[in-house]
Amino acid sequence: MKRNENSFIHPLEHLAVEFLAAASGAADEGATSLICASPLSARNPDVCRLWHDGYREKHRAALLLNLAAGTLYGFIKGAVKLAIDFEPLKYAVYGKINGTLLVVPSTCGSETSTGAYKTSYVRTDKDDGLFVCGPAGACGKNEKDIERTSFSHKLFVVSNMIWGGIRAFVRVKGDIVDKMLLLLLWLQWAGSLQWLYACHLERALSEVVEKYGVKKIGCIHEMHSYARVVWRVASKYNARGYAVQHASISSGKRWYFCYPEERKNGVMLPDVMYVFSDDAIELLAPHYGTTKFLLGCSCRFSHWKDAAPAREVKGDYYLFVGALAAFDNDVLIEGLRKLIENSATPMRVRLRLHPHAEVSRADKKWVKSCLRKGLIDASAGVPLKDALASSIAVIGMSTTVLEEALLLGRPVVQLTHPDYLQYVDLRGIKGAATIGHQDLSAEFLAAVSKKDVDCESSRERLGLTHPAVTYSKLFEI
Repeated sequence: MKRNENSFIHPLEHLAVEFLAAASGAADEGATSLICASPLSARNPDVCRLWHDGYREKHRAALLLNLAAGTLYGFIKGAVKLAIDFEPLKYAVYGKINGTLLVVPSTCGSETSTGAYKTSYVRTDKDDGLFVCGPAGACGKNEKDIERTSFSHKLFVVSNMIWGGIRAFVRVKGDIVDKMLLLLLWLQWAGSLQWLYACHLERALSEVVEKYGVKKIGCIHEMHSYARVVWRVASKYNARGYAVQHASISSGKRWYFCYPEERKNGVMLPDVMYVFSDDAIELLAPHYGTTKFLLGCSCRFSHWKDAAPAREVKGDYYLFVGALAAFDNDVLIEGLRKLIENSATPMRVRLRLHPHAEVSRADKKWVKSCLRKGLIDASAGVPLKDALASSIAVIGMSTTVLEEALLLGRPVVQLTHPDYLQYVDLRGIKGAATIGHQDLSAEFLAAVSKKDVDCESSRERLGLTHPAVTYSKLFEI
């Protein structure tokens, strides 16, 4: 059954779309790419809890104070950046560019000892054309400078953005607090000059595309803020845009969903997008206009194709796994804390956090204390596959690791919190259970650990039944 596009309309998001339209009217035409990459367009609940409806309704005052403080700090940072760019962006080109080019952020790849550049998201050969962008020292030996933006132009853009935000606040009709939240988020982004990244990326990528006559441009992310710049550049040079799904897609990941008004105001979409399953196509297609969807498996997950379910449990621990976002780790550690406090007898648990996890100072202190007391074991240094296969069950909130655990036949528990959106939808999958983070108990885990697991459903959800999307596969059509 097809989902109706209107079923995903969120009042605050729609207000943000109207805000952007009004703000764009006061901005210079050249700022369209920057506006399309703004946090009001690339609405990422990972980065800002404003987009979690439950959290916003309960914590509006806290959001206002945090955004106000962030805006003040942003203007201080921006005042410095007007004169000095302490983190200059660089770029590098690898391989031979024969009409195709894959855009890779420096955080998602690295230079090899042979001088090639590799990313785990798309398998490439040494002659495949890559465009790498990131901070100085992160793009490899081939990195080049990007022309800096002058003081006068930065001041011009900031002034236009600020005026555009004020104009939008006055003109758009809606709840006054919601409008204030959007205005503060906009001013924080504009005043801190966060848009400089998009500005310099567009400049460098445009230069390379024009120089080499690129006709097909690929991106390892779909609709993150930088990807929106990539699709703008592709459109400007009449090139086709290509993307490959890199993680689970659910209705909770709000940056994927583009409103028709945004497309009319300059947001561009990839022409071709590889996704893992028909479910992802059904979810995204109503929002993507003429984008052609194809089925494929990201090389990020293709190494799981030959993974066999672990029939026997080798270990005796429950594995708690976290994601990058701060809200995920808040919920995960709170659930773990409640479990330990309420368990009549000690339980063996292991905690495996994302390498770049955002964890509060208080939670870090609590985890270190539990590690010293032996209440928690650390899972660092153990390969993920081994850690999963040796666990009794795996507990998490929004990480794709839950789906990877199901691949190996391990039961999983997905923690929920009424304040936050769900990023991984495990409803109806045999071997997966859902529970409120404060309700987790030893008895519940014991019951879940005895469940049979439907490994095949996870294989389909991660695209393992389809060919891996390599560089040549990506640009095949």
